[in-house]
Amino acid sequence: MDRDPTEVDERDPCTTTLLQHMIAGSFAGVSEHSLMFPVDTVKTMVQAGGGRGARPGEPFAAGGTSARMAVVRELVAKNGLGVLWRGVGVVPVGCIPAHAMMFSVYEIILEAGGSRQQAATPERVAAVGAAAGGVATLFHDAVMVPTETVKQRLQLGYYRNAQHCLERIVAKGGTSLFRSMPTTLAMNVPYNSLMMMCNESLRKWLNPSGDFYLFSGCVSGALAAGVTTPLDVVKTALQTQGLRPPTAESGYSRDVPKHFEVRFRGAGDAIRAIWRANGLRGFLWGMRPRMLQVGPSCAISWCAYESMKHTLDKFGVGRAGAG
Repeated sequence: MDRDPTEVDERDPCTTTLLQHMIAGSFAGVSEHSLMFPVDTVKTMVQAGGGRGARPGEPFAAGGTSARMAVVRELVAKNGLGVLWRGVGVVPVGCIPAHAMMFSVYEIILEAGGSRQQAATPERVAAVGAAAGGVATLFHDAVMVPTETVKQRLQLGYYRNAQHCLERIVAKGGTSLFRSMPTTLAMNVPYNSLMMMCNESLRKWLNPSGDFYLFSGCVSGALAAGVTTPLDVVKTALQTQGLRPPTAESGYSRDVPKHFEVRFRGAGDAIRAIWRANGLRGFLWGMRPRMLQVGPSCAISWCAYESMKHTLDKFGVGRAGAG
Protein backbone atom coordinates (compact mmCIF):
# COMPACT_ATOMS: atom_id res chain seq x y z
CA MET A 1 0.00 0.00 0.00
CA ASP A 2 1.34 3.42 -0.95
CA ARG A 3 2.20 5.78 1.88
CA ASP A 4 0.04 8.87 2.33
CA PRO A 5 2.40 11.76 1.49
CA THR A 6 0.88 13.90 4.25
CA GLU A 7 1.80 11.41 6.96
CA VAL A 8 5.32 12.72 7.27
CA ASP A 9 6.08 11.11 10.60
CA GLU A 10 4.74 7.63 9.94
CA ARG A 11 7.80 6.33 8.14
CA ASP A 12 10.12 3.49 8.82
CA PRO A 13 13.43 5.00 9.99
CA CYS A 14 15.21 1.97 8.60
CA THR A 15 14.17 2.89 5.04
CA THR A 16 14.76 6.64 5.33
CA THR A 17 18.45 6.81 4.67
CA LEU A 18 21.13 9.34 5.45
CA LEU A 19 21.53 10.01 1.73
CA GLN A 20 17.85 10.83 1.41
CA HIS A 21 18.10 13.27 4.32
CA MET A 22 21.11 14.94 2.71
CA ILE A 23 19.52 15.30 -0.73
CA ALA A 24 16.21 16.53 0.68
CA GLY A 25 17.99 18.91 3.07
CA SER A 26 20.05 20.41 0.25
CA PHE A 27 16.93 20.90 -1.86
CA ALA A 28 15.12 22.53 1.08
CA GLY A 29 17.98 24.93 1.79
CA VAL A 30 18.36 26.12 -1.79
CA SER A 31 14.58 26.49 -2.13
CA GLU A 32 14.05 28.63 0.94
CA HIS A 33 17.09 30.88 0.49
CA SER A 34 16.51 31.44 -3.22
CA LEU A 35 12.79 32.16 -3.04
CA MET A 36 13.09 34.54 -0.09
CA PHE A 37 16.36 36.17 -1.20
CA PRO A 38 14.84 39.59 -2.07
CA VAL A 39 13.37 39.93 1.42
CA ASP A 40 16.72 38.94 2.90
CA THR A 41 18.39 41.68 0.84
CA VAL A 42 15.94 44.26 2.18
CA LYS A 43 16.67 43.09 5.74
CA THR A 44 20.42 43.37 5.17
CA MET A 45 20.11 46.89 3.75
CA VAL A 46 17.91 48.03 6.63
CA GLN A 47 20.26 46.63 9.26
CA ALA A 48 23.39 47.97 7.57
CA GLY A 49 22.07 51.53 7.56
CA GLY A 50 21.90 53.96 4.71
CA GLY A 51 19.05 56.22 5.78
CA ARG A 52 18.77 59.71 4.31
CA GLY A 53 20.58 61.15 7.30
CA ALA A 54 23.58 58.89 6.88
CA ARG A 55 27.02 60.44 6.63
CA PRO A 56 29.97 58.77 4.90
CA GLY A 57 32.18 56.93 7.36
CA GLU A 58 29.55 56.49 10.03
CA PRO A 59 29.41 52.92 11.34
CA PHE A 60 25.64 53.30 11.68
CA ALA A 61 23.18 55.88 10.46
CA ALA A 62 20.63 57.65 12.61
CA GLY A 63 17.01 57.11 11.74
CA GLY A 64 14.63 54.22 12.11
CA THR A 65 13.54 51.33 9.96
CA SER A 66 11.01 53.44 8.01
CA ALA A 67 13.69 55.87 6.78
CA ARG A 68 15.89 53.00 5.70
CA MET A 69 13.04 51.24 3.95
CA ALA A 70 12.35 54.45 2.01
CA VAL A 71 15.92 54.39 0.69
CA VAL A 72 15.50 50.76 -0.40
CA ARG A 73 12.26 51.62 -2.22
CA GLU A 74 13.97 54.47 -4.07
CA LEU A 75 16.84 52.18 -5.04
CA VAL A 76 14.47 49.57 -6.45
CA ALA A 77 12.38 52.20 -8.27
CA LYS A 78 15.47 53.52 -10.05
CA ASN A 79 17.34 50.27 -10.72
CA GLY A 80 14.60 47.62 -10.87
CA LEU A 81 13.87 44.55 -8.80
CA GLY A 82 17.07 42.89 -9.99
CA VAL A 83 19.05 44.76 -7.33
CA LEU A 84 17.35 42.63 -4.67
CA TRP A 85 18.78 39.46 -6.22
CA ARG A 86 22.44 40.52 -6.20
CA GLY A 87 24.51 37.75 -4.60
CA VAL A 88 21.94 34.99 -5.07
CA GLY A 89 24.52 32.89 -6.91
CA VAL A 90 26.30 32.30 -3.60
CA VAL A 91 23.24 30.53 -2.17
CA PRO A 92 23.71 27.00 -3.58
CA VAL A 93 27.45 27.00 -2.85
CA GLY A 94 26.81 27.27 0.88
CA CYS A 95 23.31 25.90 1.25
CA ILE A 96 23.83 22.51 -0.33
CA PRO A 97 26.51 21.24 2.09
CA ALA A 98 25.21 23.24 5.09
CA HIS A 99 21.64 22.00 4.89
CA ALA A 100 22.65 18.48 3.95
CA MET A 101 24.55 18.26 7.22
CA MET A 102 21.94 20.12 9.28
CA PHE A 103 18.93 18.02 8.31
CA SER A 104 20.87 14.76 8.52
CA VAL A 105 22.07 15.49 12.06
CA TYR A 106 18.60 16.75 13.00
CA GLU A 107 16.88 13.55 11.86
CA ILE A 108 19.47 11.31 13.50
CA ILE A 109 18.91 13.00 16.86
CA LEU A 110 15.11 12.91 16.52
CA GLU A 111 15.17 9.18 15.81
CA ALA A 112 17.67 8.48 18.59
CA GLY A 113 15.62 10.52 21.05
CA GLY A 114 12.38 8.73 20.19
CA SER A 115 10.42 11.88 19.39
CA ARG A 116 9.16 10.45 16.09
CA GLN A 117 7.24 7.69 17.84
CA GLN A 118 3.47 8.15 17.97
CA ALA A 119 3.53 7.45 21.72
CA ALA A 120 6.13 10.17 22.42
CA THR A 121 5.00 12.62 25.09
CA PRO A 122 4.80 16.37 24.34
CA GLU A 123 7.67 16.94 26.76
CA ARG A 124 9.90 14.47 24.93
CA VAL A 125 8.97 15.93 21.53
CA ALA A 126 9.84 19.45 22.70
CA ALA A 127 13.07 18.50 24.47
CA VAL A 128 14.44 16.31 21.68
CA GLY A 129 13.43 18.88 19.05
CA ALA A 130 15.28 21.61 20.92
CA ALA A 131 18.40 19.48 21.32
CA ALA A 132 18.33 18.41 17.68
CA GLY A 133 17.99 22.00 16.48
CA GLY A 134 20.89 23.23 18.61
CA VAL A 135 23.32 20.48 17.61
CA ALA A 136 22.39 20.63 13.91
CA THR A 137 23.12 24.36 13.93
CA LEU A 138 26.79 23.77 14.70
CA PHE A 139 27.21 21.82 11.47
CA HIS A 140 25.12 24.28 9.45
CA ASP A 141 26.92 27.44 10.58
CA ALA A 142 30.40 26.05 9.99
CA VAL A 143 29.62 26.42 6.28
CA MET A 144 27.06 29.23 6.21
CA VAL A 145 28.92 31.88 8.21
CA PRO A 146 31.59 32.53 5.55
CA THR A 147 28.94 32.18 2.84
CA GLU A 148 26.75 34.78 4.55
CA THR A 149 29.66 37.21 4.82
CA VAL A 150 30.27 37.12 1.07
CA LYS A 151 26.54 37.23 0.31
CA GLN A 152 25.82 40.26 2.48
CA ARG A 153 28.68 42.30 1.03
CA LEU A 154 27.39 41.56 -2.45
CA GLN A 155 23.87 42.53 -1.36
CA LEU A 156 25.22 45.93 -0.34
CA GLY A 157 26.55 46.48 -3.85
CA TYR A 158 30.27 45.91 -3.38
CA TYR A 159 32.63 43.71 -5.44
CA ARG A 160 32.12 42.44 -8.97
CA ASN A 161 31.07 38.93 -7.96
CA ALA A 162 31.50 36.31 -5.23
CA GLN A 163 34.95 35.28 -6.40
CA HIS A 164 36.17 38.88 -6.37
CA CYS A 165 34.79 39.37 -2.85
CA LEU A 166 36.32 36.15 -1.54
CA GLU A 167 39.72 36.92 -3.07
CA ARG A 168 39.82 40.37 -1.44
CA ILE A 169 38.82 39.01 1.98
CA VAL A 170 41.41 36.22 1.79
CA ALA A 171 44.05 38.73 0.68
CA LYS A 172 43.53 40.53 3.99
CA GLY A 173 43.97 37.34 5.99
CA GLY A 174 40.52 35.81 5.68
CA THR A 175 39.55 36.37 9.31
CA SER A 176 36.50 38.40 8.25
CA LEU A 177 34.92 35.23 6.94
CA PHE A 178 34.57 33.84 10.45
CA ARG A 179 34.53 36.99 12.60
CA SER A 180 30.79 36.69 13.23
CA MET A 181 30.94 32.98 14.13
CA PRO A 182 30.58 33.38 17.94
CA THR A 183 27.69 35.83 17.56
CA THR A 184 26.05 33.71 14.88
CA LEU A 185 26.19 30.61 17.07
CA ALA A 186 24.92 32.60 20.06
CA MET A 187 21.95 33.58 17.88
CA ASN A 188 21.33 30.47 15.82
CA VAL A 189 21.70 27.79 18.50
CA PRO A 190 18.85 29.19 20.65
CA TYR A 191 16.97 30.25 17.49
CA ASN A 192 17.02 26.79 15.93
CA SER A 193 16.40 25.12 19.28
CA LEU A 194 13.32 27.30 19.81
CA MET A 195 12.18 26.95 16.21
CA MET A 196 12.61 23.17 16.09
CA MET A 197 10.99 22.74 19.50
CA CYS A 198 7.97 24.84 18.45
CA ASN A 199 7.79 23.16 15.06
CA GLU A 200 7.84 19.61 16.43
CA SER A 201 5.42 20.50 19.24
CA LEU A 202 2.97 22.27 16.93
CA ARG A 203 3.00 19.36 14.49
CA LYS A 204 2.34 16.92 17.31
CA TRP A 205 -0.41 19.09 18.79
CA LEU A 206 -2.20 20.03 15.57
CA ASN A 207 -2.18 16.55 14.14
CA PRO A 208 -0.21 13.55 15.38
CA SER A 209 0.35 12.41 11.79
CA GLY A 210 2.43 15.56 11.23
CA ASP A 211 0.70 17.00 8.14
CA PHE A 212 0.78 20.61 9.41
CA TYR A 213 4.47 21.19 8.73
CA LEU A 214 3.70 24.19 6.46
CA PHE A 215 1.76 26.12 9.12
CA SER A 216 3.88 25.03 12.07
CA GLY A 217 7.10 25.85 10.22
CA CYS A 218 5.92 29.37 9.38
CA VAL A 219 4.70 30.21 12.89
CA SER A 220 7.70 28.73 14.71
CA GLY A 221 10.17 30.36 12.31
CA ALA A 222 8.64 33.84 12.57
CA LEU A 223 8.46 33.65 16.37
CA ALA A 224 12.07 32.55 16.74
CA ALA A 225 13.22 35.15 14.21
CA GLY A 226 11.60 38.01 16.11
CA VAL A 227 13.13 36.97 19.42
CA THR A 228 16.66 36.73 17.99
CA THR A 229 16.62 39.93 15.89
CA PRO A 230 19.03 41.85 18.21
CA LEU A 231 21.73 39.23 17.69
CA ASP A 232 21.05 39.24 13.96
CA VAL A 233 21.71 42.98 13.89
CA VAL A 234 25.05 42.43 15.63
CA LYS A 235 25.90 39.59 13.23
CA THR A 236 25.19 41.80 10.21
CA ALA A 237 27.41 44.53 11.66
CA LEU A 238 30.29 42.08 12.07
CA GLN A 239 29.89 40.68 8.57
CA THR A 240 29.50 44.02 6.78
CA GLN A 241 31.85 46.07 9.02
CA GLY A 242 30.03 49.36 8.55
CA LEU A 243 29.67 49.08 4.77
CA ARG A 244 26.74 51.19 3.63
CA PRO A 245 24.07 49.96 1.25
CA PRO A 246 23.65 51.81 -2.05
CA THR A 247 21.14 54.62 -2.53
CA ALA A 248 19.20 55.70 -5.61
CA GLU A 249 21.80 58.45 -6.12
CA SER A 250 24.97 56.44 -5.53
CA GLY A 251 23.94 53.15 -7.13
CA TYR A 252 26.11 50.04 -6.83
CA SER A 253 29.86 50.49 -6.71
CA ARG A 254 30.58 46.88 -7.81
CA ASP A 255 34.14 47.40 -6.60
CA VAL A 256 36.30 47.00 -3.52
CA PRO A 257 35.04 49.36 -0.77
CA LYS A 258 37.12 52.52 -0.57
CA HIS A 259 38.95 53.12 2.70
CA PHE A 260 37.68 49.84 4.10
CA GLU A 261 38.67 49.11 7.68
CA VAL A 262 37.70 46.57 10.30
CA ARG A 263 35.48 48.61 12.61
CA PHE A 264 34.31 45.81 14.88
CA ARG A 265 36.74 43.18 16.15
CA GLY A 266 34.03 41.35 18.01
CA ALA A 267 30.44 41.45 19.21
CA GLY A 268 31.30 43.86 22.03
CA ASP A 269 32.53 46.52 19.58
CA ALA A 270 29.40 46.17 17.44
CA ILE A 271 27.03 46.27 20.41
CA ARG A 272 28.62 49.46 21.77
CA ALA A 273 28.49 51.15 18.34
CA ILE A 274 24.84 50.26 17.81
CA TRP A 275 23.92 51.45 21.29
CA ARG A 276 25.75 54.79 20.90
CA ALA A 277 24.15 55.47 17.52
CA ASN A 278 20.52 54.56 18.19
CA GLY A 279 20.11 53.01 21.61
CA LEU A 280 17.80 50.06 22.14
CA ARG A 281 15.84 50.56 18.93
CA GLY A 282 19.01 49.98 16.94
CA PHE A 283 18.91 46.34 17.98
CA LEU A 284 15.42 45.95 16.50
CA TRP A 285 16.29 47.17 13.00
CA GLY A 286 15.02 44.81 10.37
CA MET A 287 12.71 42.85 12.67
CA ARG A 288 9.75 43.12 10.31
CA PRO A 289 11.56 42.03 7.14
CA ARG A 290 13.40 39.37 9.15
CA MET A 291 10.15 37.85 10.40
CA LEU A 292 8.59 38.19 6.95
CA GLN A 293 11.60 36.38 5.51
CA VAL A 294 12.21 33.67 8.08
CA GLY A 295 8.59 32.63 8.71
CA PRO A 296 7.81 31.73 5.07
CA SER A 297 11.39 30.45 4.65
CA CYS A 298 10.85 27.85 7.36
CA ALA A 299 7.53 26.85 5.82
CA ILE A 300 9.12 26.51 2.38
CA SER A 301 12.06 24.61 3.83
CA TRP A 302 9.98 22.04 5.71
CA CYS A 303 7.56 21.61 2.82
CA ALA A 304 10.40 21.16 0.32
CA TYR A 305 12.26 18.83 2.67
CA GLU A 306 9.36 16.49 3.38
CA SER A 307 8.16 16.54 -0.24
CA MET A 308 11.60 15.71 -1.57
CA LYS A 309 12.03 12.87 0.93
CA HIS A 310 8.78 11.27 -0.17
CA THR A 311 9.66 11.79 -3.84
CA LEU A 312 13.04 10.13 -3.33
CA ASP A 313 11.43 7.27 -1.46
CA LYS A 314 8.73 6.84 -4.12
CA PHE A 315 11.30 6.44 -6.89
CA GLY A 316 13.74 4.48 -4.78
CA VAL A 317 16.49 7.13 -4.93
CA GLY A 318 18.92 6.73 -2.02
CA ARG A 319 16.78 4.02 -0.43
CA ALA A 320 18.43 1.39 1.70
CA GLY A 321 19.07 -1.71 -0.39
CA ALA A 322 18.13 0.06 -3.64
CA GLY A 323 20.03 -0.66 -6.77
